[in-house]
Amino acid sequence: MKVFVLFSLFMVSFTSVAQETFTPIKSAESKINIDGLLAPDEWQHAVEIPLDIEFSPANNETARKETIAYVTYSDLYLFIGVYTKDDPSNIRASLRPRDDDNIWNDDVFLVRLDPYADARNNLGLAVNALGSQYDVKQVNALKDEDRYDSSFNMNFESKGSIVSDGYQVEMKIPFSEIPFPNGKDQTWHINFYQRYFENGNVIEVSSQPRDRDNSCVVCQTTDRLVLKDIKIDKRLEFLPYFSSNISGERSTSEEKLQYGKPNINVGLGVNLDLNKNTSLEVTINPDFSQVEADVSQIDVNSSFSLLYPERRPFFNRGADLVNFTDGAFNSRSIAEPIVASKIISQGKKSRFFALNALDNATPYLVGGEDRSYMGNGGKSLVNILRYQNLLSNKSRFGALLTSRFYDGGGYGHLVGVDGLFLLNKKWRLSFEMFKNVNKEPIQNWIETDEKIQGRTIALDGDKINGDALYVQLYRNTEHWQSYFFYRNISPQYRADVGFVVKNNRRWGTVFHQYQNIINKPGLQSFGFGTKIDVVYTFEDLYKNFSIDFFAFLKTFGQTELKYTVDYDAVKTFLGIRYTDLPTHEFSISGSPSELFNFKLNLVAGKDLSVNELTPEVGILRSAFLTFGIQVNDNININPSWRYSRLGRTNENSDYFKGSIARLSIRYQFNQAFNIRIITEKNSFRDQFFIQPLVQWNPNPSTIFYFGGNQTTLENLEDAHFQILQFNRSQLFIKFQYLID
Repeated sequence: MKVFVLFSLFMVSFTSVAQETFTPIKSAESKINIDGLLAPDEWQHAVEIPLDIEFSPANNETARKETIAYVTYSDLYLFIGVYTKDDPSNIRASLRPRDDDNIWNDDVFLVRLDPYADARNNLGLAVNALGSQYDVKQVNALKDEDRYDSSFNMNFESKGSIVSDGYQVEMKIPFSEIPFPNGKDQTWHINFYQRYFENGNVIEVSSQPRDRDNSCVVCQTTDRLVLKDIKIDKRLEFLPYFSSNISGERSTSEEKLQYGKPNINVGLGVNLDLNKNTSLEVTINPDFSQVEADVSQIDVNSSFSLLYPERRPFFNRGADLVNFTDGAFNSRSIAEPIVASKIISQGKKSRFFALNALDNATPYLVGGEDRSYMGNGGKSLVNILRYQNLLSNKSRFGALLTSRFYDGGGYGHLVGVDGLFLLNKKWRLSFEMFKNVNKEPIQNWIETDEKIQGRTIALDGDKINGDALYVQLYRNTEHWQSYFFYRNISPQYRADVGFVVKNNRRWGTVFHQYQNIINKPGLQSFGFGTKIDVVYTFEDLYKNFSIDFFAFLKTFGQTELKYTVDYDAVKTFLGIRYTDLPTHEFSISGSPSELFNFKLNLVAGKDLSVNELTPEVGILRSAFLTFGIQVNDNININPSWRYSRLGRTNENSDYFKGSIARLSIRYQFNQAFNIRIITEKNSFRDQFFIQPLVQWNPNPSTIFYFGGNQTTLENLEDAHFQILQFNRSQLFIKFQYLID
């Protein structure tokens, strides 16, 4: 509380931003036909909002092309139309499945909504020129990679058409899908954004200026949209599903695949709006299996568990409220829930999140100084409570409580507070502070004799207490970006419903970068900077000292080049100190045309063989290459290749060497229906798999999948399999239908 009072006293107000107010006339819902063509009689009551400001690469200059957004509404829907004047041959657009990241290689229109008008977030609904959708929640973060939550979903209708003098888009957004304060009369903040390509370079325009000295992008959505006498339509949604799979395997190449009995599952989800601000979601016997296989990561030289992204819709809704720097909560720690419930409430000045789940298969993670330890356990009960108070649209303060109770005894509790303070448009301060109280279950889930400060890592009923503190101070202007980040993580810090793999460190980071946007075709932007990391343990051991230097530029064809030298002057691992470990990294990515994009990453230098009994320094070589090939509006091909090798310095041999080759081919019939096939060859595991998949996905909740996984382990019990001679097979089907 003292921290809050101190910084509140020194809070500096932002420079005021010019606002415009738009008050459309209500239209009859039946009047507007969403067909991707703007008929004048349909949109006669709409207000016109020009996207006439180019903020990148130009700095708030007049837009080069004419784009008008049209806004009107009915009792239950918000309607948005877009008309962009352009040569049709210049327009980039392809049919995409929902939330396909490749949509950002197309010409895209996006509406940002801030219904609470307090900059807690922006709801972003994007549509390309053919009507394909992408929805995203934009939050108040400094770095681009932390700014967008693409797991956010909203059920809305859209159509697009390329016409003789450009393209047109129509959107129909149910008010029931948008969180906003109670009341029939609403004033929201709104902003429109568009990106297109000129000579292969990205041009970004907006309906409002963009202040490059202000790192808070969501704070700059300030135009007002006034809606009168709308209806508050509470949702009551049922989501029944049916799924089935059948698996088979064989141990020799001469055998036939032996299939077991089909596994059949049925379940039900219910989503109920208790009021406009509060929703209750309950799911019984949910099917949380992922359909599309995760992209494999190379973990052969990692001493810590790897984090994979969450793809399950139940956990993604409201995820931005429980997103922490340190991984205090990780939804993938709830692996196989039998039943789960969730309450999300958003008031004018506060937000509340509660989640309960009975998990049938508990992952158990113990972080350490140099290694993490992972095991798979049995049943557990999970409870999450999260509260956040919006002190103003420039500051917020929150609290978190998580608990996990294990079947047979043991528990893990975590309590914490966090805050974000925008001191002014250039400076911000954030912090997270946590305390854990654990009693280990007595189980054999983790088998190791290692200890942390005299306490065993094996689960033998120990009582464990730890804490963690994270403080970040940022400064951002048009040309300079700087931050200081301090982490204080005690040796016994754990998060049983999170993902914390490292502890026992006092870790300071200083980052400083210069950046400049140049409005020239051959040099759009460039920058350079440095980052310094210093790590001490709680025993005051000087553990690590690292310094990075980097430079980057952006040129023709949306091509970005970056070079980084990461110099570990001191690196201590398992009590052994190593010095002089440099690595050099070069990356290049681009999208020179609608039909082709690419990324190449190369790394060379020195690294440790962390999985040896005594780690040794080796010569590192790694590479990553991927292409996106849009054959036409329907066919997309995406090959990728990852390679990594760590060679011994004193002999002609390797600690490890291997690659992962992956190929994805998709045919998109329309926005909702596609077929795809994914193949992957992993030489680290001597494994090859093929996954064909048929997908129908007309909205975020209604899905139909039919496909299979065919896997080869090339060497199994002295039997050798050919690359297409599968020893494991699984066929699956799933149908889930939204009833509202």
